[in-house]
Formats: sequence, C-alpha cells, structure tokens
Amino acid sequence: MSLDGDTKIIRMRTPLMFYGTPIVIFPHSFFTEDYDVIHANFPSPYLASISGFTSKLRKMPSVLTWHNDLPPVTSSAAILVNLHNKLSPAYLANYDVIIATTSAYARKSEILRRVSRKVEVVNNGVDTKRFNPKARGERIRDLHNLKDTKVALFVGALTTFHAYKGVDVLLRAFSLASKQCTNVRLLVVGGGNLLESYKRQAIELGISDLVLFAGFIDDAILPEYYAACDFAVLPSKDSSEGFGLVLLEAMACGKAVIGSKAGGIVDVISSGENGILVPPLDAGRLSEAMILLFQNDILREKLAESGLEFARLHDWSLVAKRVEEIYNRIRA
Repeated sequence: MSLDGDTKIIRMRTPLMFYGTPIVIFPHSFFTEDYDVIHANFPSPYLASISGFTSKLRKMPSVLTWHNDLPPVTSSAAILVNLHNKLSPAYLANYDVIIATTSAYARKSEILRRVSRKVEVVNNGVDTKRFNPKARGERIRDLHNLKDTKVALFVGALTTFHAYKGVDVLLRAFSLASKQCTNVRLLVVGGGNLLESYKRQAIELGISDLVLFAGFIDDAILPEYYAACDFAVLPSKDSSEGFGLVLLEAMACGKAVIGSKAGGIVDVISSGENGILVPPLDAGRLSEAMILLFQNDILREKLAESGLEFARLHDWSLVAKRVEEIYNRIRA
C-alpha cells in the first residue's frame, strides 16, 4: 500500500454540531465500498464509534487518531464526558491501532492508558512547504498597524469548547508584560462565541488599545500571520490540549514559541531549547516569559532556530510514512 498517487476525497455534510464536534452524514458508499483501511479521528465520539463499528462489521482494518480527550467545559458537558468515557471501550475495542500524537498524552489520558496495548505514538506534522521562514508578514503588519512593534501571536478557536486554550490567562499575562515593555502588541487570531467576552476582558484590563482581535481569517493567509509576529503563545490550561499544532506551525515559520506545561505540549517544546514552557494558569510566569522574548532578541532567535529544526523533522511527508507503515502492518 502506498499513500502516493491519486486520492479520492468525499466531503461529508455536517448539518449540525454537538458538543463542539460535527455530526456528519455518512455517504452510502462508506457502508458499501471496500476500503484498505478505515481511519477516523477523535475527539468526535460520533465519527469514532460509527467508523469503529463499521470496520468490525465489515471486517476491515481500522485506525483511530486520538488527538485529545473530551474537555468537560461545563457541568452538563462533564456529565456527557463521564458517560462517554464509560462507553468508549465498546467502540475502541474495534480498532487495530489507536494513534496518540504525543507520548505525554498517551501516558496522561486515562482512556488511552486503558487501551495502551493498541496505542502507538505518531506526532502531528506540519506542511513545511507552506509554513516556512520565507513567508512574509509585511502585509499583515500594515493591515493591523504593527510597524516597529514587537508582536506576540495567539492562534486558536475562541469558543466555549476551546476555553482550555487559556486566552483569559494570556490577556492577564500580557497586561502585566505591557507595563514593563514598550511598543508591544498582542495579536489574537480566531473567532467564536467567547470573542466578545475576551474583548471585554481586554477593556477591563486597560489593554484594549494593545490587543488586536483579528477574528476568523482565511486559512490560506495563516503563514503570513505567523511571519508577522515575533513569537507565538499557547497558554493551554489542562490536558485537553493534546499537541498544540499551532506551536509547530509557528516553529516552521521560524518563530520562537511559549507554551504551558499541559497535555502534549511538553513533547513539542523542550524548554530553553526550542521554546519556553511555563506552568498552566500562571499569568505571572507567562508574563515573565513574554517579557523575556520581547526584550531578548538573541534568545528569541536562538529558540526560533532550534524550533525550525524541530519542525522540519515533523514535516507531514515524514509523518505520512509512519502512518503508512501502520496501514501496511494491520493489512498484512
């Protein structure tokens, strides 16, 4: 089996969302055509369960990539999470291999520990042809009036289901950092139902003129936003963060990164080598790291160089080969 050659892509309709995940309409062909491998992704219990049961009924090999556990973002959501966690062994048993994107998450996730004999670690990848230091950020800096300023960048969904990304902590940390650093800005890329709440928080902190909310952007210009920043920040609060792909994208663009010691981020950032790790939920320590990168050009460039090397070792072409090896093994 080879991943090279023509690939047939069928877009499934998603008429509604539940608990922040898409409920898709499976085409009739999914249940009738023969496949070499069925490969599903989680967190989407609906997709994972249907795909798992289908692979068992049709006696087809299957793989599930487990990106992260379901986050219990509200009290009612916590009830659903607990119910799912009790029922998940029923469909996880149908998969030949369960891919965890980091070793740290494979160890921390209670669900993955239960099925550890099936778990294999394959890191997420990045398209280094698209995300690379050649990307230019001048247009974005002009658009947001960022000339001659140092810019910290956050990229992520601003929704209730992604509140674990820690934007509220980031705003408090930047408020502290802006008192010690001149001519600095925080650029927040992403949209969602929490956007207005974060804007109000920025006003309350007195930094609304220093924080730029770009909202949703076209994915095609995302490399330009990385190119426009001096460093990227992902202050996730807990183990809901399975990897932190935006960190890898920023590294690939030649930018230094700051992340929290949460979830799988600890396998992406080696603190002091290719980025800086700070304790989750600690605005003070995050502020100190931001001040350091705002003020220390030499350190920022050193971390960026190491990060770029790390990203190049995680190009999607290399990751795909690892996945292909798994496909071939379970089909043998």
